[in-house]
Amino acid sequence: MARTEDDKVLRSPITVTLGGAEHSVPLLVIKDAREWRKRFAKLVSKLPAYAGVTTDDAAGFDVAVNSMLVSMPDEMADLFFAYAKDLDRDAIEDVATEAELARAIEQVIEIAFPLVGSLTGALGKMAPR
Repeated sequence: MARTEDDKVLRSPITVTLGGAEHSVPLLVIKDAREWRKRFAKLVSKLPAYAGVTTDDAAGFDVAVNSMLVSMPDEMADLFFAYAKDLDRDAIEDVATEAELARAIEQVIEIAFPLVGSLTGALGKMAPR
């Protein structure tokens, strides 16, 4: 469900579903959110290194596949629980699916970058008409 303006202004937590149960995730304050975004950027910045890898380089292909299919999903889970630091990771990982975690991560990403939309809007207003 989309966050309303009231949700945004009142700093309402997001609700994620993990293990079939709803969990409340409070928004991070600016200082903590800044550090979280740095971790996210560091992870995402690895992706271009894997884009040009082909099967012609067997060792490089092995590293790329393992990174994208094993390491990166684990690092994304680490990022989610770094944001949702009040949740019991061990208990949730015992019952939640990766599909639920993927949706929860998407929800966190939606709230973790609110200033990107503001910047895009400001640049659009500055463009000549």
